[in-house]
Amino acid sequence: MAQAAPYIPRRDTDLNSWLANFSTLLSASPATYGQTSGTAATVATAVAAWSAAYALVTSPSTKTAATVSAKDTERVNVLATVRPVAQNISLNPAVASTDKTAIGVNPRQNSPQPITPPTTYPILSVQAGAALQLYVRYRDSAASPSVKSKPYGVQFVAIASATSATAITDPTMLTSVFNATKSPTLLQFGPADGGKQCYMAGFYVLRNGKKSGFGPITSFTVPTSG
Repeated sequence: MAQAAPYIPRRDTDLNSWLANFSTLLSASPATYGQTSGTAATVATAVAAWSAAYALVTSPSTKTAATVSAKDTERVNVLATVRPVAQNISLNPAVASTDKTAIGVNPRQNSPQPITPPTTYPILSVQAGAALQLYVRYRDSAASPSVKSKPYGVQFVAIASATSATAITDPTMLTSVFNATKSPTLLQFGPADGGKQCYMAGFYVLRNGKKSGFGPITSFTVPTSG
């Protein structure tokens, strides 16, 4: 999701107009913006001090090094007062989006959108490596075979595997789990697994710990030599 552009103007002339509008609307109805009358009064005082200092630098007769320095100081002061109030209004879900726009802040929400498990799953393909090694590649079930990227929010692909003399059709019987963050990834086996049939299936694990369903089980003979 694209990040909203900053809503507090950088140029002094634009900032002056924004602050005047912000303070006027906040003072008229602080409850509309989830604020108190005390907060509105504090903002109004800071904006008035800024406005007075800014007015002095807009006239050639009063613009001096001292008045410019004073204006810069008041800019720092007013932003220190107003910015946290503006952020609070922007992130307050109880404030209507139209009111946020009117007072000059972005209508954001402070509650992040939950990352839900994908409805797709990883498809595994296997090729032999050296002795007791298998290279495993994965792709998303909805992607073309050449695409290696994982769905949004996925931290890694968990590859569950087990060697068995009989076919394994239930993925919950795959007891060894390896976490793969890139494709291909290398699986190592012990000497006792050489020549055995290895069954494996993958599932996604999200950054929030949630998991997708298993992909289909695939199998390959563990090589005894390269």
